[in-house]
Amino acid sequence: MPSNPITANNTVIPANDAVADNINHPAIPFPTSDNPPTQAEQVQEKTAEAVKPVAEKLNVIKEQAASKLASGASQAVTKLGEHSEKLYTSQVKLLDTCRVQVRKQPMTMLGVAVATVVALGVLFRRQTR
Repeated sequence: MPSNPITANNTVIPANDAVADNINHPAIPFPTSDNPPTQAEQVQEKTAEAVKPVAEKLNVIKEQAASKLASGASQAVTKLGEHSEKLYTSQVKLLDTCRVQVRKQPMTMLGVAVATVVALGVLFRRQTR
């Protein structure tokens, strides 16, 4: 009479011949298969395991770089805004100064404008020849 051991949940395990045929049986401690993994699959798994820490490290570095880039871009925008305000203020002051000078001495400013046009005309005429 074959002895059938009883498991913890009071199920009867068939004789050893039947256990080997049943791949998904709970008495088998690890899954068995008729098709063991090929060498290429084993290499692929080992490569994936070896590359995983490197990929995680690269992901961390990428996130740090993106954070630094965003911070630098934010600072650049802030500085650009400040300098554009200063430039606008300087432009307004210069235009006001020009208006005052034109109103005080209109003939002198007209002479300066004519002299500038003549000088630019001479310079550009020389460059085209």
